[in-house]
Amino acid sequence: MKNEILKLDHVSKKIKKKEIVKEISFSIKEGEVLGFLGPNGAGKSTTLRMIVGLSTPTSGEITICGHSIKHEYVKAMEQVGCMIEGPDLYNYMTGQENLSILAAMNKDIKKDDILEAVRIVSMEEHLNEKVGTYSLGMKQRMGLAQALMMHPKLIILDEPTNGLDPAGINEFRILIRKLADEENIAVLVSSHLMSEIELMCDNVSIIKSGQIIKNSSVEELLNSKEIFWVLDDPVKGNKILMETFQIPSKINGIKLEAEVNSTQISKINDTFIKEGLELQLVDYKHKTLEDLFLDLTKD
Repeated sequence: MKNEILKLDHVSKKIKKKEIVKEISFSIKEGEVLGFLGPNGAGKSTTLRMIVGLSTPTSGEITICGHSIKHEYVKAMEQVGCMIEGPDLYNYMTGQENLSILAAMNKDIKKDDILEAVRIVSMEEHLNEKVGTYSLGMKQRMGLAQALMMHPKLIILDEPTNGLDPAGINEFRILIRKLADEENIAVLVSSHLMSEIELMCDNVSIIKSGQIIKNSSVEELLNSKEIFWVLDDPVKGNKILMETFQIPSKINGIKLEAEVNSTQISKINDTFIKEGLELQLVDYKHKTLEDLFLDLTKD
């Protein structure tokens, strides 16, 4: 059974009289990647700041590996590695020099820890090159190496693929999955790239107006399907679905769309035909994570 690494339990944050975050709860277990999603101003950044202790919750509890952020801050933070808004590296120094400077600030980090972190992110061949010569993707990997030197149980990434080209995004996604699958690290990643969250993450937590509106596995979300019909009169079809089957639907161009139990489809189709509708096509509409995100967060 996987251990719980990060847990937020009914966490709220008020600034003056405004409630920015409202009793949110979610958790991450070891070896899992959680996508933390929400529109701008939803409370994502405030939540991340509370997790790393840069802001204090007004109420609720945040624990990392069982250690309370409020009461055992040092022990909790010993388990965390972060990369917020890109890596903090000196361009005029080599990768080795950058990592050594950081390691010198922590007596628990040994030379072998540096080499192991570099191996995990596949930067061994570039360790003695100046950071100024690195591509953005290489800098991101070196930023991860900085976090990994301390053997964290939790990695927090805020918009980690910003500015990367498609190849760099793909490489970074593979690396994140490697951290979870092979190193058993829990990863919390905040991103606006829905396609990448869909491919990278096991679970998602979606926040809107300071409240969590969905905690779910990516698989469960993507298994949510809609049926669509192409009819000669979708307005009449819409009326039949509501009056006969009590199923709300929406008209999208020539399509009539609704969430329907698969066992009802044959009966609905027969009714459409009996009522004189020309049924040209019926099929499943497979939603992407982006479709679902937009549906959940729209006003």
